[in-house]
Amino acid sequence: FFVCTHRTTMGSMSKPALAATAAACALAVLALSYNQAPALSRGVTARSANNLRTVAANQLKGVNPATLAKVGKAVTQLVGPNASPAQYKQLANEVACATAIQGKNNFLRDAACANVEWYGPNRQNWYPGGKDVVPPHLKGELPGDFGFDPWNLGEDDLQERANEELYHGRWAMLGAAGILGQDVLSKMGYPIDAKWWNPGKQLLEGKPIDYLGNPNFVHASNIAAIFVAQFFLMAGAEIYRGYYESEEGSQGMYPGGMFDPLKLAKDPKKMQELKVKEIKNGRVAMLAMLGFYVQGFSTGKSPLDNLNDHLADPFNVHAPTSFN
Repeated sequence: FFVCTHRTTMGSMSKPALAATAAACALAVLALSYNQAPALSRGVTARSANNLRTVAANQLKGVNPATLAKVGKAVTQLVGPNASPAQYKQLANEVACATAIQGKNNFLRDAACANVEWYGPNRQNWYPGGKDVVPPHLKGELPGDFGFDPWNLGEDDLQERANEELYHGRWAMLGAAGILGQDVLSKMGYPIDAKWWNPGKQLLEGKPIDYLGNPNFVHASNIAAIFVAQFFLMAGAEIYRGYYESEEGSQGMYPGGMFDPLKLAKDPKKMQELKVKEIKNGRVAMLAMLGFYVQGFSTGKSPLDNLNDHLADPFNVHAPTSFN
């Protein structure tokens, strides 16, 4: 499976060779998943492609050529006559994942099913079992694509809409963390106003604010100076992002380099999973920010104060009784 789906191996093949290779991979995976997991595991541990090729070749020695041809024809029909190497790779990956799950092979499942759950036609759907409700422009190619777009907002420019959602999700995660952090520090005894909207209000009224309640840390008293500083910081970030977008297309959303100090993107497969986690957390954060806005302006209290009031009297203090 690992050798057959390797990009450098498949990229140089003709279409018939790709079909035959994908068919051979499917048969090899079937055999490996049931009785050769230990041998495959040893090959992976040794990090030797030759070991993996030997294991796969041994499994294919007894395969009838006519059977292999039939499987190759079926594979070609599944991916279409003009399929790319990536599509053959995706098919082999899905076959390996399904076979591993059926055979309860945890070793192969962990390797093959890492991204099938989140990408491609067999990914998770917002409406389980209802593939017919997925719009045709949502093909599982982007992180967080669960087939949900009831108003077809991404029909014309899906990548741009996805980028905009990611922008808002990242800002919402920062905003939610800041609001809750301010609230927590206030509860810990720091001289900070727990109400997240008050610092901005004080600045607009000409009142100075001190970060962490310490005038020697950052003493903000001039909203014009803050605006200018924010403008140049944001402009610099946008110019940097725009440069990377012009050079690398949509990869500008994930520039890497100094923006990835923990090297989270070092493993491409892991990176694909982290992209899904990021957008899912961003969506939750956008909902949280909406909740913070509504409850803040309805109750005049901070999120943790609202939570404490609800926990103290859950049957009488909740959303419907809190609007005024």
